[in-house]
Formats: sequence, C-alpha cells, structure tokens
Amino acid sequence: MTGPLNDPQQRLQAVFAELTPELQRAARWVSRHPAEVGLWSMRRQAQALSLSPATMLRLARAAGYASYDSFRAPFQQALATGGDTLRQRAARLQAAGGPGKTRFAHDALSELQGKAVQSACVLNTPAQFDAAAQTMLRARLVGFLGSRSSFGTAFQMRYAYQLVQRNGVLLDGCGSTLHEQADLLAAEDALVVVSQSPYSTQSIRVAQAVAARGAAVIALTDDALSPLALNAGHVLLFRTEGGQEGSGRKGPGSFFHTMAGPLALAEHLVARCAVHGGQEILNRLDEVELRMKDELTYLSPVARHG
Repeated sequence: MTGPLNDPQQRLQAVFAELTPELQRAARWVSRHPAEVGLWSMRRQAQALSLSPATMLRLARAAGYASYDSFRAPFQQALATGGDTLRQRAARLQAAGGPGKTRFAHDALSELQGKAVQSACVLNTPAQFDAAAQTMLRARLVGFLGSRSSFGTAFQMRYAYQLVQRNGVLLDGCGSTLHEQADLLAAEDALVVVSQSPYSTQSIRVAQAVAARGAAVIALTDDALSPLALNAGHVLLFRTEGGQEGSGRKGPGSFFHTMAGPLALAEHLVARCAVHGGQEILNRLDEVELRMKDELTYLSPVARHG
C-alpha cells in the first residue's frame, strides 16, 4: 500500500464525501479494522457491521475495484509483509475459529502445545540438561528471572527448585529494584533466565550484567542466536510456534505464544537437579514436607472428607 492508486483506504478517502451514509459507515470500519479486512470473508465483515454482503461489494466498487477480492488483496499483502501484531493474530484466530469451527481452533492450539512440550527433549540432549543442573548445584546463589509472560515460568521454576535447595532467589523486580536484586549474583553464582521473541529488554540487560561479573548464565529461550543465548554458558531451547517444520494443522492456535515449551524445560531442569543432588536433596525434601505438615499447608484427607 504505497500509493493512492494501489491503496484502498486512500481511494475510499478520495470518494468518502460522495458515499451514502451506509457506505461511509462501512468505509470507517475498513479504516479501523485493516487486519479483519485482509483475513475475514466479505460475509463475516458484513455481519460485523450488520450490513449485507452486497453493501461491502458496493463499497469496493465505489473505491474503483471490480470485486471485493481485488479490494482486499492489498490488505492481505500488507499482512504478509508488515509484521505479526497481536491484533493480526487475534483476527486470524477469529477467522479460523469462528462459529462452526471451534474444533479446528481447539485442535490447532492443542497440537501447538504438544509440539512445544516435545521440543524440550527434541532440541536438547540429556547431557545439556545435566550440565546446566550441575552448574546450578555448584552455585552459591541461583537467580531466576523471567519478565512479563515469562515471569510465571521463572516463579514456578524457583518454587520447585526451593523444595530441593535453599539458595534459589526469584528476581521479581518488586518496587522497580530488578537490577539491585541482580547485584546479589557474582562470579560464584548462576542466573536462570527465560525469554522468547520478542525478547524482554530488562532480561537481556540483567543477563549481560550478571555474565560480565562472571556468574554462569543458563538461558531458556527459543533461538540459539537469541540475545540471551549470546551471553549464556548453557542454552536450553524450546519451540513456540511449531518450529521450522511448521504445524501439521494449518491455522492459528492463539493470539498469544504458548508457554508450554519453557515450562517443560523448567521442569526437566529442576528434575535433573534432584537427580544429581544426592542425599542432601533427600534431606531437604524431608525438612520441607515436615514443615508443610506442621503448618497445615494443604487440606488433609480427613478434614476434606469429615
């Protein structure tokens, strides 16, 4: 969409004053919903406006196009070359998983999640997990960092890790103190950091600073050349969007990337820590379970059924 002769929106703007009120309403909708124009059928767009499909065709002809397909073609081209926004993803999801297509969207997301979980073992060897786990077990402190969508994985990983080791620290940035928290980590320590494209600027900067101080960085990320991987001594990879082979079931799974892959990595890595921790791990688990029992952390079967 570079010039007025090729841009439907500019064409509509040129003739807007001559359009009927109904066509003006449709033109405004087109201007505000370019992703939907490129992805949805003409009938679906008309339904969103409570108009007839014939009205959308008249709008295309008013802009100088012979058909609605030729009118929407530049919108489709812009989607193919103009990036992949959350709005565009959601519009694709609505187009693929609308009325009567629920099963398709359900299966597409389930397949994507399954491949993301499998990627933990497909993209990483047992030796890689063991090496990262040994680094964590040798560290004085182990920091866990994940920003925005990756925070949940970092929190879950630190929670599981603290069951077997006392030296885990969650870098949550509370009170805008992330860099101050990261200052705890020095040459004898390790940082486990989680991020995927688009990569968190904060996570990258903290990983760089910690690596510069000599601490070991363990990156859980989606690309061997990601900004996190470049500063890491250990890189464990996961897949988010189907990988290079792509999904066997074409269509969007969700508007948001799945977190199943990094969570699978986190669980594998903590499990390997338990494997290599020896008697110290077993003693630690005894202490934790005894404390939770004394504190009535969980509802007991007797109380639940009494």
